[in-house]
Amino acid sequence: MKKIWKITLLLLLPAVAWPQKVEINRVHPRQVEVQAFTLGQDATVDIKGTAAVFTDDWQTLVFYGWIINSETREVVWHWFDEEGIRRDRRRNRYRHRRQQGLIDVNVQFELKKGNYELYFAGGSVNGNDWDSHSVRINGLGDLIRHTVFASRRREKYRDRYLDDLYLSVESPGLKAANPDEVLNGVLEPAIVSFNKVRKFEDLKKGFTLTKETKLDIYAVGEGRRDQVFDYMWIYNAATRERVFQMDYRNTRHAGGADKNRSLRQTIKLPTGSYMVSYVTDDSHSYGDWNALPPDDPEFWGVTIWPATMEEKANVTEYVQPKTATPLVDLTKIRDDEFVNQGIKVKSDVELHVLCLGEQGSRGEMLDYGWIIDANTRENVWKMDVGNARHAGGANKNRMVDEKITLKAGDYLVYYATDDSHSYSGWNAPRPHEGDLWGISLWATHEADISKVEAFDGEDFKSTNIIAEIIMVGNDKYLRENFELTEDTRVTIVGMGEGDNDQMYDFGYVKNMDNGEIVFQMRYRYSDHAGGARKNREVSKTMTLKKGNYRMVYQSDDSHAYRRWNASPPRNPELWGITVMKN
Repeated sequence: MKKIWKITLLLLLPAVAWPQKVEINRVHPRQVEVQAFTLGQDATVDIKGTAAVFTDDWQTLVFYGWIINSETREVVWHWFDEEGIRRDRRRNRYRHRRQQGLIDVNVQFELKKGNYELYFAGGSVNGNDWDSHSVRINGLGDLIRHTVFASRRREKYRDRYLDDLYLSVESPGLKAANPDEVLNGVLEPAIVSFNKVRKFEDLKKGFTLTKETKLDIYAVGEGRRDQVFDYMWIYNAATRERVFQMDYRNTRHAGGADKNRSLRQTIKLPTGSYMVSYVTDDSHSYGDWNALPPDDPEFWGVTIWPATMEEKANVTEYVQPKTATPLVDLTKIRDDEFVNQGIKVKSDVELHVLCLGEQGSRGEMLDYGWIIDANTRENVWKMDVGNARHAGGANKNRMVDEKITLKAGDYLVYYATDDSHSYSGWNAPRPHEGDLWGISLWATHEADISKVEAFDGEDFKSTNIIAEIIMVGNDKYLRENFELTEDTRVTIVGMGEGDNDQMYDFGYVKNMDNGEIVFQMRYRYSDHAGGARKNREVSKTMTLKKGNYRMVYQSDDSHAYRRWNASPPRNPELWGITVMKN
């Protein structure tokens, strides 16, 4: 009877809204943990836990937490604010409460009804790079006078203090939620969403608009005043024109380290197909922070929503424009490659040229592309230092993105690489669009596609070229015989290395019927061929009599085609000797 009485008494007690709690504990350095929760009504929440700041001889580790609103992605509570870590703008200096070691957190805070995410992080602070919201605190020695762990054995520190670090939120009516489910709910109406993006990513996704549409963009990435590292952009898939790009100027501080940047912007795009790109470099990204993480680490990447539900009706699955397929695609080029593609232009056409390559320490291009007139061998376009800009990643990654006009005729498109730093074999941070390493040509208008026809460059025989020995490497001795069936007006062009009145790479043409040397490359008759001063060119127009001829070209052991030890000439493919009809 006694046992039954206890149960009955319990049932008669008035209903009580018992506090519910979510908690995060055992956070390691450079780790971020998240726990989602919901509030069914406005409530006062109790935030409790143990934060910490530890220093050794070269960095500081800080363990701290914050809460964001899941719908707005805005911070509603942050431990840094509780600790007074903020800027005193009136006096233009920083003020804070000195703390060291483990720090108790015991706060009551008012929260509105809604969905929230609790974060607890262990982040490293190098030098002066302590940021809180848009604040940097200099002189961490003022914050912590004594080191918590005297030895450099950080593993010993982790074992000792891990169990003491935690952060919890408690309130009546609070319910724990699955963070992934909360995130998926926010992302459900998105057109494009790349979130939780890790290092070395190059992500792309397209969408098509049936009419002019407003879009909301939210992006979180990494950047400094002179450069962005993890960022997004949108380009018109038909023209490859960038219509929007995330940069330092249109972003704000995203919390944590100063280099964390966030973008919130509404843009308007006309009817058409678009491609969204997001790229990351080799460090400081989701799951591998090398400094304090941003306040919204789950959204490291880019998400795009229709600005209104009415706008969503304008968005359809991506329809690839015909101009989005390149006319020439010499990309993903690896070390020590030399590739080419011929194109016949039936009438004058405007083309979009995209070329990525490597610039050497002396300013010369090591991996680069160029286009020549297949009949005259004249260079009509070339990637060089003057027209190239930074392509992301290492400073030596260069990129040309421009439009050119080609007249009717035959052309050869070339691309060459040296022995290091190319597609899938980078020896420094890769460019942002590494899959485009090489050269590609695109039609700017759909009507122009039919004006260009590809052919095999290796099989091309120009009616103007009588004979040629070109693209000669080191230590070569090459011969080529040709016959003239009638007296012929010709231009002979020879290119090679020379200085101090002497040629080291040179050639000549000999009449085999009478033994006469009709053309010979001599330094005194040469002109500068561009690049290093030792690049020399000899050109002569003459009439050759009917008969049999032999061309000879010889090179020494250095500075020849694709093995330059100084800046290459303007038209490197002509390194050698060529006989053309005039």
